[in-house]
Amino acid sequence: MENIYQVRGMTCQDCADTIEAGITSSLKVKSATVILEKSQLTIISDFSYDESSVDTVLGSLGNYGVASLADHSQFQIPLNNISSTTSNPKAGSLVSTIIEYFFSKKPIFIALSIVIITSFSLQLPSGNFDLNSWMMDYMGIFFVLFSFLKLLNVTGFSNTFKEYDIIAKYIPFFAIGYPFIELGLGLAFLSETFLFVAASGTLLFMISQSIGVVNSLRHSKQIQCACMGSTVNLSISSLTLFENLVMIVMSIYMIVYFL
Repeated sequence: MENIYQVRGMTCQDCADTIEAGITSSLKVKSATVILEKSQLTIISDFSYDESSVDTVLGSLGNYGVASLADHSQFQIPLNNISSTTSNPKAGSLVSTIIEYFFSKKPIFIALSIVIITSFSLQLPSGNFDLNSWMMDYMGIFFVLFSFLKLLNVTGFSNTFKEYDIIAKYIPFFAIGYPFIELGLGLAFLSETFLFVAASGTLLFMISQSIGVVNSLRHSKQIQCACMGSTVNLSISSLTLFENLVMIVMSIYMIVYFL
């Protein structure tokens, strides 16, 4: 018999291949086929598996699951309360959309929050806010944190990074070396050394990534965001572009400041 499931969390063909292999090895099936474009999993088996059973297997393979069983338990009650108490349905819908967007991008929001809070906390001992000092701390912490996520699986990161970064597409081994370059940039900003070189490199790399992100968004490509490495399953979005644009603005400011 044939059963079809809608799968959430897939961003690339590697995800589809992982799911096909995982379902085949975990369940008694004749075949498991994934159509990435439709986020669709088709299982042919002598047994009928309910959605919760398939969802459990998908969850063990990564940040995947059956779409109809998406876990919104963390904010399900607040959304219901908003719907019932808000006199303006459109306002309730807007709040619901914002909350869902936040949870779908939770890893990057958490990472950026850590960067912002830490960089501001380093300004407290002086008693005065210094924009240039804060900017160097922000960029340094940003690169160190995000390089750590990439270094957890350099090969996995490089495979995803090459799908959209302009430089990585044309220069061999750049994607493999980028996490180490990013770590070097972070240390340069935190130690306040080679700042002009670090700012110039940041500008070049962020522009390359932004062009790739824009192209991916324009063509509605479902590509995993490499900024969080391969261990965090997060697709490219406008938030990725915004993150890069902030770094571009900061690097331009620093280049002009240090001329």
